[in-house]
Amino acid sequence: MIDSLITEMPGYSEGWLLSLNPGQYLQLFLMILVLVLAWYFTRPEKFSARASEIRKIFLITLAWVIRGIVIIGLALWAFNVLGLNIREFFGTPVVIITKEIPVSPFFILTLIVGVYLVVVFNKLIKRLVSKAARKWRFDRNIGKQLRRFAMLMLVILIGNIWLKLAGSFMLDLFNDKLFAINKVAITPGILVYTLFILYGVAIGIRLIEVIYTRHVLSKGLNMGQSKTVFQLLKYALWVVAIILLLDSIGINITVLVASSAALLVGLGFGIQGLFNDYISGLVVLFEGLIKVGDVVEIESELIGRVMDVGLRTSKILTRDNIIMIVPNHNFVGDKVINWSYNEPRTRFNVDVGVAYGSDVRLVEKLLIESALEQEEVINEPKPFVLFRDFGNSSLDFRLFFWVEEVFYVELLKSKIRFSIDAKFRENDVVIPFPQRDLHLKSGWEGSMDK
Repeated sequence: MIDSLITEMPGYSEGWLLSLNPGQYLQLFLMILVLVLAWYFTRPEKFSARASEIRKIFLITLAWVIRGIVIIGLALWAFNVLGLNIREFFGTPVVIITKEIPVSPFFILTLIVGVYLVVVFNKLIKRLVSKAARKWRFDRNIGKQLRRFAMLMLVILIGNIWLKLAGSFMLDLFNDKLFAINKVAITPGILVYTLFILYGVAIGIRLIEVIYTRHVLSKGLNMGQSKTVFQLLKYALWVVAIILLLDSIGINITVLVASSAALLVGLGFGIQGLFNDYISGLVVLFEGLIKVGDVVEIESELIGRVMDVGLRTSKILTRDNIIMIVPNHNFVGDKVINWSYNEPRTRFNVDVGVAYGSDVRLVEKLLIESALEQEEVINEPKPFVLFRDFGNSSLDFRLFFWVEEVFYVELLKSKIRFSIDAKFRENDVVIPFPQRDLHLKSGWEGSMDK
């Protein structure tokens, strides 16, 4: 090996760069100067700008041949000055940093090549991901994460070579024990490996979600139920991935659970509410009574559309376009109305009173017309009117109608009320004020006379 050949050489402990005499330093300076001048004066664009196409190709080729000859000549000169052959030159450290990290020409060369590969590979992956995103029509953020994961993998592979070339100092740094779990030493290298695997699993699950969603849309399946199924699949994939990851590190999951049983019992008493949310989340996911896209009303008078059903909390979009984070125990312990559960059509009503003496059949006709004028009201079943009661001050009616989009039904009710008021004014139908009779006792007038 190179190390066995050069460890006994003079100046190895600090690198040959710090063990040269003044004459050798002068010759190295002249080499660098010659290289810079040769590179400058052999620029292809300097003497091929006005040449024809064939001559330009010839001159460019000639320029690079000259550069190659200069580099080879300078390299031979450097080998002669340093007294090293090619193998010793690339393996012998130029300088040793902190007396631990030997920086050899081979290390520098691999560093330059590694950076170049990272730049080229980044451009290649960017193009491939861009084409895949257009073809498969997935989110650009997923494409960026895929590119970062591929770049991270390349950096780790090249970094592994650099660590070996850097000597024992860097290897010891990544192999130092931080703590232990069930007699398994956890090192910085294991932490990097764990984070890399978890990041890869997260990206893989995102890709599976894209493919799964596309399949659901192509088959015309219910999106809410499909998302619920995928949530269960996602949690199962995470559990399997974490178990396999722990096993690959050397941690026995059975022993880990058994050793932490007492701790889990103690935590259970301290965070009962948190566990209640998780169990409620499993109930909601398995029963499927509440799905993504459903419009629900919770006992706390919160009405909104379910955007996401998680394991601990769910996200609900309110009519004010605000995302509410709702703990899952509210769906299990409270009374919840799911407006979208049985079928998309839901019946609503608007109450109105008219003055005594009004034409009740005209009132019925006007109310039905007010409902049918709205695009959101469906024609089948048709709206109808109930004559509810003879009130103290009015004849009370209730208009019933069906809609499929229940999220903004309050806005629809307001539009129907505006229409009712306009039609009543056009047809002289009066909405009465409350009427009260005032009876005065005769004794009151006598008391005033006195």
